[in-house]
Amino acid sequence: MICERCQDVIPEGEQFEHLGKTLCEDCYIEAIEPPRTCDVTAVYSAKVARKMAGQEGTDGLTELQTDIYNYIKAEGPITHEQIMTKFKLAKWQLEKNFAVLRHCELVRGFRQDGKVFVTVWQEGGPGELKITE
Repeated sequence: MICERCQDVIPEGEQFEHLGKTLCEDCYIEAIEPPRTCDVTAVYSAKVARKMAGQEGTDGLTELQTDIYNYIKAEGPITHEQIMTKFKLAKWQLEKNFAVLRHCELVRGFRQDGKVFVTVWQEGGPGELKITE
């Protein structure tokens, strides 16, 4: 059986039905509880975990997340649509990866002239969470 969202193979008996679609466990969880980019607890958790692991910048990110970050850094500010086109991502795939980058305070979104743009996070930027020892 194939997940209708991510196209991965689902072992027999491990499929979930949601809104008429057959999903794997990961996609089902994301469908019922989508990632939230502005989640203070997730930001705190990500920052503490990365600090404890000695990670900075793009350390610990997936290859896709690193590529997205580098694209935003080189080309930004850019729109979500530009990122989806560049990396051939569905909206849900971008949201999932953007949430990770946002929780790590590597990128942020902002609204200008009624349009949402994405740019790299500036040290001491708006809403930055400071983790002290």
